[in-house]
Amino acid sequence: PTITKAMPANWKSRAETMLSQFMDGEVQDPSLYSRLENSSRSNPPSTTCAYDSSVYDRLLGCGCIYDHNAGGIEGSGGPCVSLFLQWVKLVLGSAIKSYLSSPLCLALLPLLVGVGFGFWMGKRNGDDVEVRKQTNGTWGSKLAGHVSQLYHWLWLQSVLILVHLDPRSSHKNGSCSNLFQDERDEQTRTELKALNSERESGVEEQYLPCHIAVIMDGNRRYGKAKYGNATRGHWDGSKTLIEFSKWCISEGIQVLTVYAFSTENWDRDPAEVAALMAIFCKYCDELRVEALQRGIRIHVLATEDERIPEDVRVGTDRMVLETRHCDKFTMNICLSYGGRGEIVNACKGIAMDVQSGKIDVDQVGEIDLQKKMLTGHCCDPDIIIRTSGEERLSNFLLWQVAYSEFFFLKKHWPELQKEDLLEVIRTFAHGRKRRYGK
Repeated sequence: PTITKAMPANWKSRAETMLSQFMDGEVQDPSLYSRLENSSRSNPPSTTCAYDSSVYDRLLGCGCIYDHNAGGIEGSGGPCVSLFLQWVKLVLGSAIKSYLSSPLCLALLPLLVGVGFGFWMGKRNGDDVEVRKQTNGTWGSKLAGHVSQLYHWLWLQSVLILVHLDPRSSHKNGSCSNLFQDERDEQTRTELKALNSERESGVEEQYLPCHIAVIMDGNRRYGKAKYGNATRGHWDGSKTLIEFSKWCISEGIQVLTVYAFSTENWDRDPAEVAALMAIFCKYCDELRVEALQRGIRIHVLATEDERIPEDVRVGTDRMVLETRHCDKFTMNICLSYGGRGEIVNACKGIAMDVQSGKIDVDQVGEIDLQKKMLTGHCCDPDIIIRTSGEERLSNFLLWQVAYSEFFFLKKHWPELQKEDLLEVIRTFAHGRKRRYGK
């Protein structure tokens, strides 16, 4: 036969060429094909192929091997085997890739294999029972065979289910491990509570202070002494506040109030005030994240809030808003705060209520004034701590400290350690007695 088109070596191209020739009618009996001679070889072998009448065999290139005697290729099954292995490799590779990329297949295939194996085991035992029934034909043997079959099947399925549900053998990103996530979390919480049940202070719960208030003094002096820069002292002081709140939580304290920035502090050097406001902006984000993680509700107490810069106010408002649902601990941050101003504002509120007729002037008492204070959401402080060795209140919580116990520490605020707080708590519980005038 006459071949009008050259046959390329690539099997796919060869198949397309052969199909085109067959469809165009150029080859009526494609039982013999020849290749173009390779110009790079001096004695190129004759490449003659013999095919059967099947179009698919011709397209796949089956039935050709190299003919050593003729120097060419003659009908046999060598290339067909090689092509078949390539197809098998391609199909198996695609199947394995699809299996590994599908979580559903990863979960179902072992289960289906187990079901099939269990069915085969049950059938085999059933055949054994059938043989025994034919030999002795007793009703008891028949029942024993069914029981044995059911037992083997149930045992195998139970093993497979336990393997898939065991979180230790599950894929770390799989859904099986998530089934036990809540249980593990609850167990972790229980263990942590057990570890924290014994406070380091050793003070029983009924003798613990409920509310601790701190005048965080000595940041500037600490920064100048250690770094030669007062601002660095304020940065370290903000870190100490986060640690101090953790210590209070671990000891069972319910409320912490800190004196961060007084109304008198606005009279400081403008550069220092600007640096402090920048610290507050960054500190608000850090404290907000820490508060949300530990369940701390934050209140910002300000008697002159109009003096707070807008960027700081935005940060504090967000901090207060996002922690309003927290109930494990309460932190009051006194910012642009003055004790006298708080009392003045409370009195103004009472005067407005009297003027509007909400309350009679003769009925005004301490409780009414207490409700107007910025700390109306919590009890008065049991302990007042001031660091850096100073022994004065500096216009801090003047109304609320009527029966508070005072502790003046020599250390600067950034130098404070947990043992200092524990010693204050122990002294309050065992060395101080508040009689409230009785």
